Amino acid sequence: MILLFSGGIDSFVAWHYLNKPKTVYFNLQSRYSLREISVVKKLIPTTIIDNSLNLSDREHGDNAYIPFRNLLLACQAVKYSNRIIIAGLLDDMVSDKNKEIFAEFSVLLTKLEGRTILIQSPFWYMTKEQVVRWYKENVGDDEILKTTSCYSTGLDNYCGACPSCFRKWIALRSNGYDLDFWNEEMLDSYYDRAMKGKYVTARNVAITREIDAYRSRY
Repeated sequence: MILLFSGGIDSFVAWHYLNKPKTVYFNLQSRYSLREISVVKKLIPTTIIDNSLNLSDREHGDNAYIPFRNLLLACQAVKYSNRIIIAGLLDDMVSDKNKEIFAEFSVLLTKLEGRTILIQSPFWYMTKEQVVRWYKENVGDDEILKTTSCYSTGLDNYCGACPSCFRKWIALRSNGYDLDFWNEEMLDSYYDRAMKGKYVTARNVAITREIDAYRSRY
């Protein structure tokens, strides 16, 4: 198999969960690629850095969103293996990153390639909080704190103010890692959505619990 490693929590834990398979990082030349490459090289130095897919002209919005990113990555990854791992989660809310769409990717790429292609995730029944818990119980070091998925343009792994850092903050705090989050307006926004049941139940519960606990300190 080949694991697509982004430098983030999900793919880093997947590497341990799957007993350290071969990894590849696709340098999409996004606004945060340089930071990701630095983290990737530190966490898994053997990772292949593939520069064949430049999607910088497809980024838009504050989060540098790239439409159909996972489909495009899967299409490129077939050159490395018939079994491609992209670490999707139960509580992901991305149109091209869920169990059903990965199954459709597999059918499409199998037809196009003339060989059996599988696009999979080991975490369809686990939330981000549960993935971090597995890591803490089975690996136990603090390397997970070195991961990055931050949307800021700086070089720090964690800005503590963007949506991606918020999700990381919730998952880590739920497992006893003490981090701060400084965007009060975003805390209010996520809290409101969780109270209205906008996410899967486990994610709603984690958001409200951790924000309540965090604010109770003051």
